[in-house]
Order: sequence, then structure tokens, then C-alpha cells
Amino acid sequence: MIIEGADRFGLAQLYQLRGRVGRFNRQAYAYLFLHRHAELVEGARRRLSAIKQYNQLGAGFRIAMRDLELRGAGNILGSAQSGHISTVGFELYCQLLRRSVAKMKGDRTTLVDRCEVNLDFVSHADVINDGRYEVAEEGPLLTATLPSDWIPETRLRIEAFRKIALALDVDEVGEWRDHLQDRYGRLPAEAEALIQIAAIRCLAEAKGISSIGTDGNTLRCQQASSNGESVTVLIGNRFPRLTAKDPLRKLAEIRGFLSRLSQPSL
Repeated sequence: MIIEGADRFGLAQLYQLRGRVGRFNRQAYAYLFLHRHAELVEGARRRLSAIKQYNQLGAGFRIAMRDLELRGAGNILGSAQSGHISTVGFELYCQLLRRSVAKMKGDRTTLVDRCEVNLDFVSHADVINDGRYEVAEEGPLLTATLPSDWIPETRLRIEAFRKIALALDVDEVGEWRDHLQDRYGRLPAEAEALIQIAAIRCLAEAKGISSIGTDGNTLRCQQASSNGESVTVLIGNRFPRLTAKDPLRKLAEIRGFLSRLSQPSL
């Protein structure tokens, strides 16, 4: 099959046309042609990129989701077939919609403010040295990421990143850890660090902490008080101190501290 002017077709149309060739044990080909001097608009470029990327069995659902993101899902409360969802992304739109519905229902569990995590012994760069750690003046610097040699396919790696970042509680983070270990094998130190940081974020949000960070061995947390103001978490009028030297053990120590921290007064 030869498709001329492929940039003028929609994503679903291209996928349906491509699926019309080849049956059972007969191999066939669909060729997508563009006019020689045509300048692709951004939307057409995204459609062709998606049809090129999703070429494996069972890709129909992902094509449909990508098409939904590109066109927009329309007006949920009306009849419009295209809308503004494409400007924010489908998953973020669903997250915002879920929060709005929860607010109308008075459900406080899904209205948790996002916690900012800044740990000076953790790097989020993709390139690391010496296998697990980079070298810093104050000690080893652990990289928190999903290594490309552990999850080689970019699409799957990005999807895992997104799911971990959108996790709402520690149990959900743990489920994703089990899923990744079952699918790709034992977690490398970088992936374990990413999982631990996600768990720390979820624990901190559950305890009403708006920000958590480290300055050397000093742990600094800001927690919402009963009157809505932010207060610094102190232990005996002093900042909590970390005793571990290894970065992964530091993460476990922070997680243990948050687990023992009392819930904020509502």
C-alpha cells in the first residue's frame, strides 16, 4: 500500500490503513510518502512520529491514547469532539480533574500538596561515574534514575518514570517497585534511589510536609501546622541529624524518620 501525502491523514486513519495490509503468514508493506518540498507542521510531525514508534503488536490502544492527546478529548460536559486537553497532556488533565472532583466531594486525601524534595547527596543526572556514585567534595553523590542499560526501551523507561512520579502513597510506590523488579530483574542502586525518593515524597505529603531537604547531615523539613502556617520540624529544639554515610542508607534513615513523625493536626 502506498499512501501519498501522509501528513494530511489523521493518526487513527494512518493506523487503520497500515493495518489493512498483511494477513496471517503473508508479509506486506505500507509506504508513507511526503511531498518533496513539504514543510511539516508540528501536529503532522507528531502523528508521523507516533505511527513510526508504535509498530508492535497490541499498539492500537497506545495509538488511540496518543491520538487523544494530540487532538484533545473534547468537552466532557458537552458535545465538542476536540478540546484543550492536548495543551496539558491527558494524564495531567485526568489528575487535575480527579482533584477537582475530590474537592467538590470534600475528600481531603486526594488534595495533598506536592512536597519538594531536595537532597544534596542525590543527583538526578543520567550519566554516572564509578557504577553507582559520582564524586562530590562532601562525599559520594548517588544518582537517582532508571538506567538505560536496565530498561533499554525509551518509551517504557519514560512510562515507568511517569508512574513513579504520579504515585500517591507508599503502597503504590512499592507496587511499582515489585513490578519493575519482576519485569527487569534486581533493581540497580540508581533505580532503588529513585524508588526510595518517591516513597519519601509520599510519606512527607501524608505528614503535611511541604519541603524536605538536607544540608550535609542536617535534615530540614517544613510542616503545616494546625493554623495553616509552615513550621520547621525540630527534635529537642534542634534539626534532625543523619548518622549514615552511605547515600542509600541515608535515604532509608530519612524514610524511617518520616514514618515516626506524628501526623499534622487538622
